[in-house]
Amino acid sequence: MRLLPLLAVFFALGPSHAASSRPAPRDELRTLLAELVAADTSNPPGNETAAARVAAKWLREAGIESELIEPSPGRGNLLVRLKGSGKGRPVLVLAHLDTVPAVKAEWATDPWTLTEKDGLLYGRGVQDNKGMAAASILALRRLKQEGGARSRDILLYLGADEEVGSGQGLDWMMEHRPELKEAEFALNEGGLTELSPDRKEVRFVALQAAERVSRNVTLKATGPGGHSSAPPVDAGPLVRVAAAVARVGALTFPAHLTPAARLHVQGRAPTTPGELGEALRRIAAAPDAPPEDAVATVARLEPALGAVLRTTCVPTVFKAGTRSNVIPATAEATVNCRLLPDADPKAVRERIVAAVNDKDIEVEMDVSPPDSPMSPVGDNAMFRAVKAAAAKVWPKAPVLPRMSTGTTESATLRRAGIHAYGIDLFALTPDDARTAHAPNERVPVASLQPGAEFVYLTLKHLTR
Repeated sequence: MRLLPLLAVFFALGPSHAASSRPAPRDELRTLLAELVAADTSNPPGNETAAARVAAKWLREAGIESELIEPSPGRGNLLVRLKGSGKGRPVLVLAHLDTVPAVKAEWATDPWTLTEKDGLLYGRGVQDNKGMAAASILALRRLKQEGGARSRDILLYLGADEEVGSGQGLDWMMEHRPELKEAEFALNEGGLTELSPDRKEVRFVALQAAERVSRNVTLKATGPGGHSSAPPVDAGPLVRVAAAVARVGALTFPAHLTPAARLHVQGRAPTTPGELGEALRRIAAAPDAPPEDAVATVARLEPALGAVLRTTCVPTVFKAGTRSNVIPATAEATVNCRLLPDADPKAVRERIVAAVNDKDIEVEMDVSPPDSPMSPVGDNAMFRAVKAAAAKVWPKAPVLPRMSTGTTESATLRRAGIHAYGIDLFALTPDDARTAHAPNERVPVASLQPGAEFVYLTLKHLTR
């Protein structure tokens, strides 16, 4: 571990820009985001320190001290505390500085140069998750400048290694920096602010309060193998595992609504038009026994929402064979399951074994109980703050709880007793949202300033 004192960081960065050289407030987010995107923090290898130094510079110009913490060289985590009165426990704001890699040839623009084209801003990390980092930095600068009493400390954590496993990031920080565990609430990624396809209306603001649990299942078979010119009478390992993969791929688990999913469906049902709206209304009317055909309709029309209404298992990896003329003696497949947080893993495995229907295929799965608590979805300080902020930024958009399809670092925080919630500060169409982790990652230019205001107002209300 290396702790870099603020003074050392100052000299490493060189002379800071004078405050007067900064762009007008309406352009600050774009300017800062461009600097963060330009720091290539593709993980692996990470190199998050480059982006952390950009963040430290912007904070220092506003008189906010920060600490750069490197569990290993180049893997920088930035920690900031903006003091309050201590009347309430701190709120933790976090964003990760690393990104997934980008293959430049697959992009229409340079992934590490923020580029505007047809009203959209392209760059690796603009969605995931440097936009959140930039808006959080600017929110702290603004709150610091305004002064006044705040009821809580704000802890800003800009982390490393989220995309690969958090060993150099949040997991390490939770072990070595216990002040993070002081937080009552955490504001993270994982929410959804949905923009209509014509970009004229924000449909809803979804606050992530729960997430599914990832469990891999391995299917294995062995056999004698042999020369492909003399195939055996009985099916070999490759054929048996392939058949098992097809059966597991067709497996459907019963629909089940967690509290967050139930409230999300009930909140969207009244105002969603067309076939999707009709399916949501049928599910909302029978949340304890959702009609399977209605759930199937939701999955067809909005796969991300359909995915959180049941446990899902999807084959993802197949390993078998070495040469075209050799019958493999072993075959193995990986099935990635995403369990609802209140699912019984043993029951999930039993259904997979029944679908495989082959006693000679090993089915390996971690069946320990999911350790993914759900944050409260009732009336609390976080929901009140987000609703108040959204009412000013997107007055017609309802605020709903959400369970995300994927996993975030909020699960780690919830296990530590912190009520963690995820937002998406930028209003995105479904097509926009699908570009995270993909080539040509993008956000609408028109979503930038409202997103920055949303983060600022949320923190302002949380610390009143």
